[in-house]
Amino acid sequence: MIRTAQKKFSPRKEFRGRRVLIFGLGLYPQGSGAAAARFFVRAGAKVTVTDLKTKKELLPALRRLRGIKATYILGRHRLEDVERADLIVKNPGVPANSPYLLRARAKGIPITSDTALFFRYCPAPIIGVTGTRGKSTTSALIAETLKADRRRTWLGGNIKISPLDFLEKARAGDWVVLELSSWMLESLDLERRSPRIAVFTNLLRDHLNTYKNMNDYGRAKSAIFRHQDRGDTAVLSWDNPWTRRLARRAPGRRVWTSIKSRPPGDAVYLDAGKIVEVGGGRRQTIASAASVTLKGEHNLENVLCAVAAARAAGAPLSAIQQALRGFRGLPDREEPVGVFGGVRFVNDTTATTPDATIAALRALGKDQKLVLIAGGRDKELLFDELARELPRFVKVLVTLPGSATEKLVSSIRRAKSKLPIYRAADMRSAVRASRDYAKPGELVLLSPGAASFGLFINEFDRGEQFKKEVGRGK
Repeated sequence: MIRTAQKKFSPRKEFRGRRVLIFGLGLYPQGSGAAAARFFVRAGAKVTVTDLKTKKELLPALRRLRGIKATYILGRHRLEDVERADLIVKNPGVPANSPYLLRARAKGIPITSDTALFFRYCPAPIIGVTGTRGKSTTSALIAETLKADRRRTWLGGNIKISPLDFLEKARAGDWVVLELSSWMLESLDLERRSPRIAVFTNLLRDHLNTYKNMNDYGRAKSAIFRHQDRGDTAVLSWDNPWTRRLARRAPGRRVWTSIKSRPPGDAVYLDAGKIVEVGGGRRQTIASAASVTLKGEHNLENVLCAVAAARAAGAPLSAIQQALRGFRGLPDREEPVGVFGGVRFVNDTTATTPDATIAALRALGKDQKLVLIAGGRDKELLFDELARELPRFVKVLVTLPGSATEKLVSSIRRAKSKLPIYRAADMRSAVRASRDYAKPGELVLLSPGAASFGLFINEFDRGEQFKKEVGRGK
């Protein structure tokens, strides 16, 4: 692994006067593009920002850039901007095979990302978290644990906060926790960088509209530990066959997690209702599983990963126990919205795969059947298992339009299920229909199992629209 330089980093010394192209602004006010624009303008660079989306579509991010002196080329990309650049900072959502980026590489123009820049210059140790599911919750819980140990801790990455926003504030004695998507890891892989502590929660079918197959997807994800040193730590799920297989290439110490069995070697696992740690020749109980406020097996898996990472960072048992008792989860992930007309509404909009929806159903639908709002755009995923699970937990399925919806409905028909299906045209009609179907004391769950694009800007916009429509009828 290429380690961070120990000398003090000066952005103005490094980038003043250089022509920097921010390739892809993105939608988030604290996201990669907006943060990069602010960072390089402060550093005295000559900044151009370009995005295929229009000014109207990018308003949330542009509002945070008021007063930032940059050139904006929106609604298109221009080859002349690419060819004039001294440095290109690529948004994670921009495909690596973009013809503009291919042209830049041909001309020898360096291409990087906000995440790669942060790894290059950050003086603090970094804990990185990836996985198909659970990475946001795991990242946030690790950060809460380190804060409970009174450490100055920064949380960012794919959790909608670019680490460039706090690069100049981070100090050597701090800790950084970053949620890392596969696209972010691709940029780190090119620079041969991995975090000191790498957490790989799981690998499940997702993003197969982007990657050729699961092997290709797994290779992108495993960059989180590929460039570690022998003294670094990789936390991996023993229960997930993909992480178990990919871990063979981890060069450092491996710590396994499991809710099913006692893994070999160093591990944090569930044993008779207790969270147990084994390592360094000793075994100790960390906490009772009953003390965890988050519900569902999938969240217990996240907890074990967070505990293992926190222990690798030297956090004491007292800080871990405090964090487990106090952590209530994140917005948009099985988030209680409220009780209206006696009906409970829950927002799980970040469930963008069938596996994530199944996990939510198993966590929330055990006591009685619920009304599920699902569907959206497909990512070349499979819906047969979700179709088989629905009758166990769902009384009525309310669908949102999209290609994934059609695949789900086809799977339900193949399973010869008699599950009632209501096809809604938009979120307003979906929420209205769910109110009609749900009785007092029952639950309405938004857990789409699909991407959001088409009806919504992104999955967070989908969740906001759900909460807005639920509140409209109170």
